[in-house]
Amino acid sequence: EVIGQGWAVVQTDYLGLGTEGPHPYLVGDPSARAVLDASRAARELAQARLGPQNVVWGHSQGGGAALWTGGIAAGYAPDLAIEGVAALAPASDLPGLVESLPAVTGGSVFAAYVVSAYAAVYPDVDFAGYVQPTARVVVREMAGRCLAEPGVLVSVLNALALSRDPLVFAANPGDGTLGARLAQNVPTLPVPVPLLVAQGEADSLITPDSQDGYVAGRCRAGQQVDYRRYPGRDHVALVEPDSPLIPELLEWTRDRFAGEPVTGGCIVPQR
Repeated sequence: EVIGQGWAVVQTDYLGLGTEGPHPYLVGDPSARAVLDASRAARELAQARLGPQNVVWGHSQGGGAALWTGGIAAGYAPDLAIEGVAALAPASDLPGLVESLPAVTGGSVFAAYVVSAYAAVYPDVDFAGYVQPTARVVVREMAGRCLAEPGVLVSVLNALALSRDPLVFAANPGDGTLGARLAQNVPTLPVPVPLLVAQGEADSLITPDSQDGYVAGRCRAGQQVDYRRYPGRDHVALVEPDSPLIPELLEWTRDRFAGEPVTGGCIVPQR
């Protein structure tokens, strides 16, 4: 459908996935730089004949990266014309998300990604200080597996076993240096282009309440936001082919490329 619009898709696999160095999972600035660098790199492919305009899409981890991309683009990549940002079930309230993971089935997989990444990126985050000694080996193993590979089944089984143990975390991840670093990576930079935030109302990972709170905070800060919620859609179903979000996202993107104006302030669904 995207290609049928006459558009091109440029995707980054982020830092540290197949390359040297740690993967900065849910760390905003390097993830956003990777998105912008990917667009720049794609323009080196002369035969692709890419136009100058860009609209940023991202889901979940990518949704948080999209919000950060909108925030840093003007300063980091002024050569790129960013026409809009669409963040779909974005990881926005990071402290709240990480603190809620023990209550989510399989949440230990994502907790492993977070604590391992933050300990690798930030020297002041002590891995051993946040993870229960009996869980450290399993957590490090889970952090080394991708959700898309068969080995993730082992991670899920381990996570389910760990979810019965309330002491996966040796300390509240929302406290201390980890909590401070998570708060530092909440995407609160102003986005000076049209912003769409989409959220499934049945999402148990990125919960509607947490997204409502994030959007409300951005609205109070004066950010323009078009916030849309989708009944019955969970975290993945929000972006599946039959989701009502898809035609709306395509229409919204067409309007951005066409330079259509957006309504100022915040458009927030009534509950």
